Amino acid sequence: MKAKGVEVSGTITSYGSDSESVTVQLIEAGHTEPAYEAIVFGNSAAYFFPTVPSGEYTLKVEKTGHAPFTKGITVGNSNVTENVTIYLIGDVNGDGAITADDLTALARHVAKISIITDTAALARCDVTNDGSVTADDLTMLARYVAKIISSFD
Repeated sequence: MKAKGVEVSGTITSYGSDSESVTVQLIEAGHTEPAYEAIVFGNSAAYFFPTVPSGEYTLKVEKTGHAPFTKGITVGNSNVTENVTIYLIGDVNGDGAITADDLTALARHVAKISIITDTAALARCDVTNDGSVTADDLTMLARYVAKIISSFD
């Protein structure tokens, strides 16, 4: 008898160290613990969960130094492919590197010159990890870009 369910798979693209693990979880609606979990390595890593029953799930992807990714997905009768790119915290413009361009974009946001509205970009702006984007994030990002600090811990 064939197992019921479909495959949920994709590729996770990330930045920074390619030896850091990436955790991929599939959490069934109404639950807090993952129904499926995979640990993958590399800055371009494939994941797959075979025989996932139909229903509503949250796909959650985490890697050290990166803004977490979550997305609701619906699993039906067909295989689901969900490719995800996760970005370094501080990579405001999402180009894969933390540079003065990110500092400028964050400064313009903090000064209310050019407001960032994209939720994922705002998560990358919160380098202090306090749930808001303020001048404190700008100061810490400036210290990182100037190589005064080497991480946002």
